[in-house]
Amino acid sequence: MPQFLIAIAIVFGGLWLIRKAARTPQTAMPGFMQKVAGVGIMGFAGLLAMRGAMQIAVPVFLFGLGLAGKGQAFPNGFGWGKTKSPGQKSKVATSLLSMELDHDSGTMDGDVLKGAYKGRRLSSFTQEEMINFHGLCKSVRDQSLPLYEAWLDRAQPEWRAAWGGSAKTDSAGGGAMSREEALAILGLKSGASADEIKTAHKRLMKDFHPDKGGSDYLAAKINAAKDLLLG
Repeated sequence: MPQFLIAIAIVFGGLWLIRKAARTPQTAMPGFMQKVAGVGIMGFAGLLAMRGAMQIAVPVFLFGLGLAGKGQAFPNGFGWGKTKSPGQKSKVATSLLSMELDHDSGTMDGDVLKGAYKGRRLSSFTQEEMINFHGLCKSVRDQSLPLYEAWLDRAQPEWRAAWGGSAKTDSAGGGAMSREEALAILGLKSGASADEIKTAHKRLMKDFHPDKGGSDYLAAKINAAKDLLLG
């Protein structure tokens, strides 16, 4: 009877794997196969345990567990060793700027939305253009200035001293945040779960917390986004 149940499990498991593999994008296939291998090794460890070979079964099982715990091949994973999806980006926008935060590298860059530098990438600015744009940001009544200064703090850490000891701008205010904006800030899609929201928040705060050289403005935005989405 046990052999019959094992045979049934193998047949249905094989059919499921074939269907899953057919639907898995080529770029995600390595992670999928790694997880499949991990589950297979864990199953083999179970057979060893049934035969009484516990000394061999335990390390084999732990090895399979390590493989199965990586990647995103199975729905909801196993809850072990989850990794973030590559290519995630957060976005914050004002009247003058659209800023992007890359989750993989922790880098920031932005595009100018209007004015004399419309269409320019911040990273392409010369020193003189950076100073001129800083003055433009001061002239608008939204959060363009603290957002731009957050970028300067990461791209040009010595800019305050070099430009005459400019003090940090008060980053309070900015108006009510919409749910769409909160999702964009955390780099999430509509329907994100509470766990995904908490994970994205924690990951971003590691890079952008003021105590770790980050920005008060961005930290406030990230916290506000989490609070809004979690209700």
